[in-house]
Amino acid sequence: MASFQLLFAPRTISAHESQIRPHIEQFNALKQRLLGRADNLEISFESAGTHFTDLIAWDITSLGAEDYQLWVDSTGALEFAADTTEMWADYVKEFWDTNDDLWDEWDAAVAAKVAEVPEEYQGETITADYPARENRLESIFGGDANKCRDLYDELQEKLDDINERAQANYDKHQEHAAEIGGMLEQGATDVNVQRLIDGGYSTWSYSNIDPERYLELESDFELTPESGRNAAEELEPYFSGEKPLDDRYHELMLVLAMVGTNARNAQNDGSELENGEIEFLDAFYDRLEQDQGVIDIPRVMEGDHLTDEEREHALGVLGDGLLALSDPNLGGGYENLPQSVRNAIDIPFPADGETQGDLTTHEGDARTYALLSELFAHASDDLEGGYGLSTNLALSAGMYMGYWGDSSAHWVSERDLGILVDVATRNKDANYFMLTGDHLNPEIGVDYHEDDRTTAIEGLFTYEWGDYGTTVRQLTDWLAEDINSDDYQEVSRAGRGFAGFMETMTDPDMYESLINTGVHIGEGGNDYQNASFTHFNTELANSLADIFDAHIYSFATSDIWEHSDVPVEGVGRYEYDIRFVRMGPEERAMYMQYLVGNDETAGRLVNSVDVYQQLEAMAFLESGQDENTARGAGTLQGLLEEALRRDSQDRTDDLGEQVDRNKEIAGFVVDELGSQSEKIPVIGAALSQGMGLASDSIVDAIIDGEFEVSPRDTTYSSPENIERNFSLEALDYLARNNPDELNNVVRPDEFQTLVEGGGIVIERNGEILGADDINEDFVIDSSVTITVEKNPGAWESSAQRDGGLDDMDAALGRTMDDVEITTSDGRSKPGNDRVQDFVRSYNDLYGETNDFFNLQGEEEGEEE
Repeated sequence: MASFQLLFAPRTISAHESQIRPHIEQFNALKQRLLGRADNLEISFESAGTHFTDLIAWDITSLGAEDYQLWVDSTGALEFAADTTEMWADYVKEFWDTNDDLWDEWDAAVAAKVAEVPEEYQGETITADYPARENRLESIFGGDANKCRDLYDELQEKLDDINERAQANYDKHQEHAAEIGGMLEQGATDVNVQRLIDGGYSTWSYSNIDPERYLELESDFELTPESGRNAAEELEPYFSGEKPLDDRYHELMLVLAMVGTNARNAQNDGSELENGEIEFLDAFYDRLEQDQGVIDIPRVMEGDHLTDEEREHALGVLGDGLLALSDPNLGGGYENLPQSVRNAIDIPFPADGETQGDLTTHEGDARTYALLSELFAHASDDLEGGYGLSTNLALSAGMYMGYWGDSSAHWVSERDLGILVDVATRNKDANYFMLTGDHLNPEIGVDYHEDDRTTAIEGLFTYEWGDYGTTVRQLTDWLAEDINSDDYQEVSRAGRGFAGFMETMTDPDMYESLINTGVHIGEGGNDYQNASFTHFNTELANSLADIFDAHIYSFATSDIWEHSDVPVEGVGRYEYDIRFVRMGPEERAMYMQYLVGNDETAGRLVNSVDVYQQLEAMAFLESGQDENTARGAGTLQGLLEEALRRDSQDRTDDLGEQVDRNKEIAGFVVDELGSQSEKIPVIGAALSQGMGLASDSIVDAIIDGEFEVSPRDTTYSSPENIERNFSLEALDYLARNNPDELNNVVRPDEFQTLVEGGGIVIERNGEILGADDINEDFVIDSSVTITVEKNPGAWESSAQRDGGLDDMDAALGRTMDDVEITTSDGRSKPGNDRVQDFVRSYNDLYGETNDFFNLQGEEEGEEE
């Protein structure tokens, strides 16, 4: 294996989360001892309206004021120490998580480049000056040395980028360390307590311990509609600049911030807010709505009376309150939101019988829509809106982009739109509706503008996002992420969501809109005028590729024909027990065409098909049931080739000249090899669950990392390739599971040929044997290991072509003739028969798939 003389050595820290968190428990234990409590203090501490004397078990009612305050100060100090220590532990964890991610990214980049090193330099170390770049003539025609130089330069560029991010991670941690150090030196000041509350480390605990210090409110202060209205009246002059910020302002904002933190905690716990918070918020926003309209508050806050930081903090607290108020699971709902906010959300929806005009002629509406974004821009990332808000906000943003796109960018920026999409897509039940058209746990009595859903999806997906779809992919990521959850409800939602999403994405009108977007893309000297949405929204394309991997069993094993000459059509229901959705070949090819519309995801798709084919081959060799475990490989290959053919044709139509996608994506297939190991658990789980494989099956062993699945060069469907690939799978299966059987190979010539050609590596006691070491007396025992190179593209160059390749195929065939493969049910069969069983099934399904698309093409030709 080649290597590169490039070193990634990021700066590290001495702090570790595991060393810090025990101190939190020590502080909490001291707090319990101080208060004479042995139960869980957190419930009492974080409840609104709790007095300090309710928290303490000792009778301190007779203490003087000074002694009483000592108890209060000591308790507050311990609470502050515990919360700040938890904050520090999270900062340390963030550093190490980022550091680990950078290492994973670097290792994957190195592996990908190593796989591309030409055979001549495999086993060599590529340095800054070795091998030297070749002369100009050789450079024009490529050359192995030049290839190495290019790989080194590309990897150096990657290293520079990762080093820069590693330094930024270290610098950020140093800032966090200084922040924590300053907080511990200063103690529980109002500002520091606010930081802890904003970070979700506390809610009411400080006001319960010492209300006179942290709130200057009565210790029996309650969150009621009246106190909500009063708080709004008091805060309005601060927002507008009529009054300068003072302690009272910070006290009131602290109350609102604690309500937002309680809402986050309640969402995480699946509970309601039970201490009057929703009633408080309802009255608070109702009072603000009366004077100026809540939607106008971001504009009111503009000016020099608030710093940028003060304005953002205030809008963040107000945004949190609106999200909490909108959530029916917390006791609120969409109808609880201020009318001005709901009116702003409705701006993109046309009135009955009308069509939307040019928004640039409606400056007021555009500016109001930008204010809507500002209202949520600084809300907490981990707080989600209710179903009604999230659904209508997603519909609204999609409609806006579909109608006006960038035409009003001078009023409503891409950042504004991204904020609304981010907030809307946090609620997975709302995402379910957006992707499927079916409601899941909806709010009753809300107008959801259901007829606008597909237009909104088209707007969200075809907008040319500056972040390449990173934000909008939140709408779809959960379809892949949740399918292997331990939670039945999450799995069921993801499975049913996938089925509905496939219906949406393969609707003919939607398909046409997504494939031919009208967006102009310049790439590789070509100027595309009508690019596919995945061509430019690459992050969204990657989300769709993740979904394909997670549901690959449905793509692979759905039938082609219903019966006779009637094909399977449409998308079926989700079958939970086997994680399966039955789909027609047309629907599958349409979806896969989306993936090959982007070079990166095209490479991913080819590799995913290869991984599935290898895993399915292993499952077949273990079980021998070709009717169950050999039907997907051929189908997937046929679908992949059809998707590539369609994308080639679309690009040819766009450019007016022939485009061969097989050749174009070859380099991207290699680039994606380094990430193949990430696919195995996802694809393996889909196959294992779909086939109902036992927990001790070889596929599960591969998922657990006991065996490797090696990347192979892209090969298409010639009969020789199919038989060769599966013969290699069978040889690899025996080498792993029953190597003694290989002693039945009659002549050593077969092993000699395979060794010389690079098809296998034989070791005895760790020493690699040459072809000459393998003679009539050679025996495979416990001291011998055989490693099969299943990628013919990695064989010796002489064994990859002409007579050399024929010799390798012949040696493989004779080896399979001489051995038997015994399946898990105890049945034995000659190896070559096993190979032919699988190849026959592969060819049958591959042929069926091709027959369908050929027939479809003929029918379309007749119609024209």
